[in-house]
Amino acid sequence: MTRNYITYQGEKVAFSVVRKKVKNVNLRIRPDSTVVVSAPDSVPYESIQQLVSNKASWIIKSIAQFDEKRSNNGRLEYITGEIIPYLGSPYPLKVVEVKEREEVIFDCDEFFLFIKDENNFSLKEKLFYNWYKNQAGMLFQRSMDKMHPLVAGAGIERPSITVRTMKTRWGSCSWKRQKITLNSELVKTPLECIDYVLLHELIHFKHHKHDAKFYSYFTDLMPDWKERKHMLKTFTANFSQY
Repeated sequence: MTRNYITYQGEKVAFSVVRKKVKNVNLRIRPDSTVVVSAPDSVPYESIQQLVSNKASWIIKSIAQFDEKRSNNGRLEYITGEIIPYLGSPYPLKVVEVKEREEVIFDCDEFFLFIKDENNFSLKEKLFYNWYKNQAGMLFQRSMDKMHPLVAGAGIERPSITVRTMKTRWGSCSWKRQKITLNSELVKTPLECIDYVLLHELIHFKHHKHDAKFYSYFTDLMPDWKERKHMLKTFTANFSQY
């Protein structure tokens, strides 16, 4: 991808443009601090450049927080103003003290954490963990609705999905149990990555090994799987399976 630049208050902001068959223009800041704009061919470059210019202040702030997060081994503190990753994009967090219901709410472009004690880190971490896991269950089923029809013609039955947190794998499958296990951390990556991992596991029900037949079939079903694989790698260096 070619790097493009705009200047905001004397600071250069680099971004790449990916042309895709999508309805809307999407701007994402990846955890490695690269800015990627996905847009259909019908959107002129000047419009994309203007979008980046309009969001330049937010981009610079988000990148600074990503850099700080990496220097802190990626650990979140769950404080107001912190950037929370979701579906491949960063969103600001606002912490609100309440007397009753404690919960996490995502409202379009911002996270809200309602909690009785702002200093209770373990509870804040638990609330977000539960929120991510609930979202994962819903998003993974939606992905299955899209991906399973691609392999159904090969005689692959629709497996069940289990959600859990894994340290070094995005997913795994059990042929005997007709089950796929997906990492709840996937909800922090773009939807394209979730579909990529799920289809990867579904194909294993037909081709157990990562051999030529596996990748040939994968390419037939998802021609851009290599691009999605590269995108997924930007979210962590610890996951070597894919």
